[in-house]
Amino acid sequence: MAYLVGADEATQSEKPAVKADRPDGLARDVSAITVGDCLLGYKAVQRRMRASRWNHFRGRMREIEKLIRHRHGDIVPEADDALIYVEVIASLALVEFKEEFVDVVLGWAARWLPWAGKAEIEEVIYERTKLRFSPLSADALGHGLHLSYAERSALDIRTIGAFDVPKRKRTKLQKEKRRQRDRARKEEQRRAAGALSRADYLANSFSQVRPWEAFGISRRTWERRGKPMPDPETISDCGSISLAA
Repeated sequence: MAYLVGADEATQSEKPAVKADRPDGLARDVSAITVGDCLLGYKAVQRRMRASRWNHFRGRMREIEKLIRHRHGDIVPEADDALIYVEVIASLALVEFKEEFVDVVLGWAARWLPWAGKAEIEEVIYERTKLRFSPLSADALGHGLHLSYAERSALDIRTIGAFDVPKRKRTKLQKEKRRQRDRARKEEQRRAAGALSRADYLANSFSQVRPWEAFGISRRTWERRGKPMPDPETISDCGSISLAA
């Protein structure tokens, strides 16, 4: 909340701000309050700090952990293909942390594969160091984790590809989803503004009601006569003609 302090009070206080007094992610700014050349005081306001720079490794690691929770729960069960997650994390960490990646992988594996022995994890790490890795592509990760497009969409995973749908096709599908969302949003806006849907419009259009048939004349003749509407009794006698409200 903004508040005013005196000019002397603001300049005399040199104590650092107590971080515990502010919620995380907020910073404090002080701006001068003036009228012409007269300084009335200072206004202290809190502003939200800019989020830290996106880290691709952490983002992908969080999505891999989301996938693990979806597939296995809190930990990866002991199985023949369980170490594939360690291989993927080791490949990503090697690019991100270089020679310091070993501790990162060991700590991650201890959390998600507590049953795996340290020697077993170090063997996977050693295999990673024998290869020269560049940042893995999204599709390479998708194939490594055997991530399907349906599973990817259900979990809202964005930095990892899918083994069954290539990137070019995913891009087309994403564009189509975006177009559908845009159409739905615009349709809601038109309905909120009072516009009729196409089905309602057609149900009440002259092309559907065809009132000229009640007079036994053509549509052009009916339009020249000023588009008269027949009596409801006349339309009920015709049976197949319905009068729009």
